[in-house]
Amino acid sequence: MKSYIKYFLPVIFFITVSACTSPTGSYVSTAKTDKAYFGKVTKESMHYEGISRNPVIVIHGFQGAQLLNMKSKEKIWGYFDASNIFYFPEEKTRALAFPMKHGKPINKIKDTVEASHMMRKVNITVLGIPLTFPAYEVLIKVLRQTGYQPEGMPFNKGKHFYSLFEFAYDWREDIPSNTERLEKFIEIKRKYIQKKYEKLYGIKDFNVQFDVIAHSMGGLLARYYLQYGTQDLPEDGSMPDLNWSGNKYIDRLIACGTPNAGYLDTFIELLQGGELKPFKPALLGTFPTYYQMLPAPERKSVVYSDNPEEPVDIFNPEIWIKKKWGLVSPEADETLKKLLPEVKTKEMRMKIAKDHLKKCLLRAKQFIAAMAVEAVPPADLQMYLVFGIGFRTSRRAYVNRETGKIEKIDYTTGDGKITATSALWDKSILDINNKSFFLRTSIQWRNMLAIRAAHMGILNSKVFVDNILLLLPMQESPKQKKLLSRVLNNKGKQ
Repeated sequence: MKSYIKYFLPVIFFITVSACTSPTGSYVSTAKTDKAYFGKVTKESMHYEGISRNPVIVIHGFQGAQLLNMKSKEKIWGYFDASNIFYFPEEKTRALAFPMKHGKPINKIKDTVEASHMMRKVNITVLGIPLTFPAYEVLIKVLRQTGYQPEGMPFNKGKHFYSLFEFAYDWREDIPSNTERLEKFIEIKRKYIQKKYEKLYGIKDFNVQFDVIAHSMGGLLARYYLQYGTQDLPEDGSMPDLNWSGNKYIDRLIACGTPNAGYLDTFIELLQGGELKPFKPALLGTFPTYYQMLPAPERKSVVYSDNPEEPVDIFNPEIWIKKKWGLVSPEADETLKKLLPEVKTKEMRMKIAKDHLKKCLLRAKQFIAAMAVEAVPPADLQMYLVFGIGFRTSRRAYVNRETGKIEKIDYTTGDGKITATSALWDKSILDINNKSFFLRTSIQWRNMLAIRAAHMGILNSKVFVDNILLLLPMQESPKQKKLLSRVLNNKGKQ
């Protein structure tokens, strides 16, 4: 045996040294790098400008846009100083709340607050010192490096028109209600691109298609628009017509960290309040969108502590009223006084709060059901999912049957907010008799990418950056191929 060792030692030594000293060009190297070296074709693709590349629209998630009172020009959200983080003035709390109108349908309620811009950065002033934290700026920077020209920014060398647009929407407002705003936004940007194509390339009325990158709740908005267009949820509680009308303008959707089956933190925060001081339970309880991101009923994410097999119907308003949760808790009246200063009695404030809660829950249940419908997308539509894993993410809450208090929370893998199974809308875990390990989902993703990153960190992951570069500028979609061949054929006939 010893005689064999003396022959193998040099080989082992050679392999070890090669692995340690040769980061490239070695079969046994385990070296890793954060740097990207681009070849000639990749560089040319990044510098390309023309009809072969779809323009991109970025859609933010919850809290991702600055809110402005269009009447008074008061800055409502996205403009912070130290006092806003720890204390929110009464008038700002009232302005930030979504209006509660007794007897009026959620989709008919409007105020003068609108989204002004997507939040690229979070700017906070402390003792006169400005501090900046990244928000969606990271994603915009990545796309700019990939060759897209952000609207409103100085033109990069060789660029002659904008090809990257940011859709800002009121993230408090009911999700289906934002689809009309999204379609108008797309039509405006589409006309802009068409004019540029005609001027630069002599191509009139080109059928411009967009690639959409949607983060978090923005992915729900994009998916609803793709499947149902600008349809509202029917008043009788039925499902809207699944017509895929949003596909007429969208070529690809990349949904990042999207709670396709909802997420448990919405329920927890509606009961206990959000991470930031302004978001007390009663304030969060005015936002229709927060209910629309509650965990889907099938997932049984909230159960009774004394019988974990029995789910709590979190979409039943009577249960919320009985257990005094959120907007109808005794503590809520302190906030309700600020939100409803014209209402003088506690009883009347509670009546308005109960009415708002009922409308939000019933509409949320209808919305979630519409998003869970199993449907085959059009052949030329490509939907991709990027989701986070590796972070402790709340999965199930156990509540006391008598008091309604949350007694325990189970956790699983996800991005810290959205579980991996929710992003995937994995239904295989719902069937205890199903012994298959294959993914079963109502959403037909063309591809899925798991990234070891937290909710916002997904957009800053180098894996995400590298795959965006490969997918958007360098991979021809069926729609692009058809459109470009049509343009070439028309030119040939001229």
